[in-house]
Amino acid sequence: MIAFFKLIRWPNILIIWITMCLALFGVINPVLSLQPFEAGLNLTEFLLLIGATTFIAIAGYLLNDLHDINPDSVNKPGKNLVGRSFAVHKIQLFYWVFTVLGVLAGTYFSYLLGRTSYSLVFVLSAGLLWFYSKRYQCQPLVGNLVVAFLSALTIAIVWLFSFFALAEQPDVFVSVQPFFSQANLLILIFSGFAFITSLIREIVKDMQDFKGDDRFGCRTLAVVAGVQKAKRWAMLITVMALILALRSQVYFYHIEFRWLFWFFLLIDALFVAVLLALAKAGSASEFKKISGLLKVLMVAGILSMALVYLEF
Repeated sequence: MIAFFKLIRWPNILIIWITMCLALFGVINPVLSLQPFEAGLNLTEFLLLIGATTFIAIAGYLLNDLHDINPDSVNKPGKNLVGRSFAVHKIQLFYWVFTVLGVLAGTYFSYLLGRTSYSLVFVLSAGLLWFYSKRYQCQPLVGNLVVAFLSALTIAIVWLFSFFALAEQPDVFVSVQPFFSQANLLILIFSGFAFITSLIREIVKDMQDFKGDDRFGCRTLAVVAGVQKAKRWAMLITVMALILALRSQVYFYHIEFRWLFWFFLLIDALFVAVLLALAKAGSASEFKKISGLLKVLMVAGILSMALVYLEF
């Protein structure tokens, strides 16, 4: 059982749950002055949305482990559970089970919202993960951008479907419409933060995994351009992320979100720490530490959504 929880990346799943809950209860509901499940998504719909997202994410992790059996034998010897704790055919079965569960949960969720066409979001997400593992993962930057996009989607999808649910409730929709611009901007800030930090981390992980990827023909940015050029890309994107974080602080100051304004000083400091660490890094162990630091940064950004609630 412990091996299974490791296989499905239970800490990452927990982060997904926290992220989606904070997006709804920390940002969307307070900004729109709504009580939990009073309007928009009800409890059943929200749980189905979380379930569909979770199942599809787990399927993605399993597919990634299948693809990385050879590179992981060099990059992370003994860490990949495929072929050790679980046979390859079992992982393949688990992948299809979780993919089908995710699409079914997403389809039923869409049915409850009154638009089965919304299920395409879940089908396309599952398809994108499949293409990522089979084709994009070993293409320079493309695979990194796919992972970053899906990270941002974890936040954006909650607002997207909350909006769709509100659109089915005309009286409520009209009453909360004046607050949409602020909700849009806050969700853009947090999903943008998730995108850019995830992108930096994926490039750093490629530098960390350079040896195995190079040996088995995985043409990541670090393999194609070299570790030094990949590092410069990561540093450039980190500088851009820091500038965007500072710009967000200016916005928080103008709308008098004091808690977020001060908390983002920590975010700024973490970006600076990442930048300095990247400038000095050259070994796989150093890139691994930076990857861990970026994960702390990502979690800090996610938790900062709770501070929006305190501003109201």
